[in-house]
Amino acid sequence: MTKEQSLRESLARTLGPSDGAQLLEFGLVLPILLLLVLGVWDFGASFALKQKLTNAAREGARIVVSTPLTNFNCGNSTPCPIEAAAQSVVDYLTKANVEVSCIDPSSPTTVATVGEKWTWSCSNGTTLDINRSSAILQGAVYIPATVVTLTYPLKWRLATLLPRTTFSKTVTTAFTMENMTGSAFDRPSSNAGPATLVASSRGLRDRIRLIHR
Repeated sequence: MTKEQSLRESLARTLGPSDGAQLLEFGLVLPILLLLVLGVWDFGASFALKQKLTNAAREGARIVVSTPLTNFNCGNSTPCPIEAAAQSVVDYLTKANVEVSCIDPSSPTTVATVGEKWTWSCSNGTTLDINRSSAILQGAVYIPATVVTLTYPLKWRLATLLPRTTFSKTVTTAFTMENMTGSAFDRPSSNAGPATLVASSRGLRDRIRLIHR
């Protein structure tokens, strides 16, 4: 009897017929179990990320819609409300443990030559877009509105198990809010800076929420 045959017989006596079958069944089920666990993990993480992005976009939109586009001596070409909105987005995401240090609120990557639109772009795929020249349809009337759009890269753990499957590489969310400028709401003074605008916009939170329920 060869050593290989002897090893097989010894292993068979040790495991027994039922133990060998259980190992086989476990080996068949394990890949499916890993797919389920990683799938729940990935989709849960992507949903949580989208919620954070949506909340951050809403915080930025509140500032833009509640203040006129006037440069309140911020020291650069970006209007203070836009800079304050971008700063609010960055602050919210930073507190939510979302890395956005590549976004400099005072220095947008591109500024639209037509309309009121500012975009910040990062090399990793992160983008922040503030469009104050949008509109929403209410009945038969278009109402001036602001759209804040955020895109963030997403890593799928499932991709390691399913390399040939195509997964979305980013998560994108957009929040639209009616422009409040020109309404009866109070506006900040002409010498207000980004920090003052952030505090002022938070005072409008409940009134804006009532309008957009």
